[in-house]
Amino acid sequence: MKIALFGGTGPTGRYIIEEALRKGYKLSVYTRGAGKLSAFGDRIEVIVGDLNNREAIKACVTGADAVISALGPNKQKAQEKRPVMRGVRTIISVMEELSVRRLIQISTASYRDPKDGFDLRSRGLATMFKLLAHNAYDDIKATAELVSNSHLDWSLVRIPFLKDGPATAQVDVGWYGRTKLGMKLSRGNLAKFLVGQVTAKEFVRAAPGIADRS
Repeated sequence: MKIALFGGTGPTGRYIIEEALRKGYKLSVYTRGAGKLSAFGDRIEVIVGDLNNREAIKACVTGADAVISALGPNKQKAQEKRPVMRGVRTIISVMEELSVRRLIQISTASYRDPKDGFDLRSRGLATMFKLLAHNAYDDIKATAELVSNSHLDWSLVRIPFLKDGPATAQVDVGWYGRTKLGMKLSRGNLAKFLVGQVTAKEFVRAAPGIADRS
């Protein structure tokens, strides 16, 4: 099986690539700079382009069985509003054209799943994030809404604060307000969960929250 990965050069990307290769997947990774992936040599296919380049995105998705998007707002000021949402919109359009149905997208508690209960802590953090980084909050929320309204077999994986570290397999997965979810998650555990969702069916068209088990 083949995974098309977007956001593979971000802080979590290396963990996702290593986990996918460990599981025996073929991998095409989309990036604006191929040099950032040179350590992986010929073990992965590298496609160079930006999120406005539909043809390059199509080249990355062609032949894939699933798409993992680790795209998120970066610290640089974007020249256009909602850059991640715009990029994911093009990815979804390409997936529909190529009949690739499985999309796994990283998100946050900014998006509410219908299965969520009331959870003061996650709502408080989302509100604080909205006040401190309104544009990033708006982009993440708009991206999640775009994905959830698509006709794809999508999953939104909602994450807390990320930290560098390997997979321990000790995670809690569920719904805010109904499942005990901590506020930290190792990038290794996130990568393991994301890659696992390529074939898993439990969270298709759902947005589980995930956190390290405390």
